[in-house]
Amino acid sequence: MKKPFIFSILSLIIVLTSTKLFSQALDIENIKSEIKVAALMEQEAFKKGDCEQVLSLMAADITFLANGNKVPSKEVVMKFCNAIPRPFKTPTSDTLEIYPLTETSGYTIRKLEYPKDDATNIREFVTKIWVKTDGEWKITHLHSTLKETPSSK
Repeated sequence: MKKPFIFSILSLIIVLTSTKLFSQALDIENIKSEIKVAALMEQEAFKKGDCEQVLSLMAADITFLANGNKVPSKEVVMKFCNAIPRPFKTPTSDTLEIYPLTETSGYTIRKLEYPKDDATNIREFVTKIWVKTDGEWKITHLHSTLKETPSSK
């Protein structure tokens, strides 16, 4: 009689463990989806020149590096956002990778390439760390690097 009892207990442990692992996988996908929505919202606002929206998605104490140089304040980011010429050139490649870390943190890596002129392309790598506070995803760290490369035309 002890064998069926032990078998039942082991079966229950396996089911509970599997359910927990499955629900954790679902949580990761949900977090990834939430970060993606916030990242796409920020990108779209930047493309349109809605700089207030862009800054609203950044934490008050954000660290921002542009080509390795620290940007001193969100006010400088606002000036840059308002001054950059639009519309932007259409990228020849654009990828967004999303990496959830916890239920309230993750990071994104975006890689873009677009033409500067007939002889030169621009490659841009943008890394953002996202933190969820009070139900909202905010960028707490942003690092953008641009590099000119010869065009393959």
